[in-house]
Amino acid sequence: MQPCRKLIFFFAILLCTGYAFAQKTDTAKLNFIKRQLAEIKQNLKSYKKTEKTDTIKTAEGNKVLFFYKGNEIRKIAATYYGEAGKETDEFYFSNHNLIFCEYIDYRYNMPISEKNGGKTASTTEERVYLSSGKIFLVKKKPAVSYFFDSFPKDPQKEAKRLLQLK
Repeated sequence: MQPCRKLIFFFAILLCTGYAFAQKTDTAKLNFIKRQLAEIKQNLKSYKKTEKTDTIKTAEGNKVLFFYKGNEIRKIAATYYGEAGKETDEFYFSNHNLIFCEYIDYRYNMPISEKNGGKTASTTEERVYLSSGKIFLVKKKPAVSYFFDSFPKDPQKEAKRLLQLK
């Protein structure tokens, strides 16, 4: 084999190995997050719950629920109501670290103030997976929507802001 071909072959093997390792790492991270989410959802009723108000997104109505296991935050669930829809932002924690966020925008068929209005006509969903404070996966449904612009750009920053609500 010529030296150039050997070098190309070597880098091809290196890339494949790195890709396979990254996939295994991401699979392990996803499995950990899925286990944590299942545990949090299963035990949600046993957690201490507090409610606060957040008027930064809407003045039409909102609530922010905080779920604690002892002194450890496990979940933040924020719901923002509007005339044309509502948005839910959920943040999940493990060992005081943000591990998962889910943002859902519900659009109504027509404003809630109109007769037969307020029925969900469409949803836009974004799921953000984090490990060691870094985003490693984002899933969007549908793949493209201008409603994604309304979701927080930095989930860590948004979770910290919500934790500081009075």
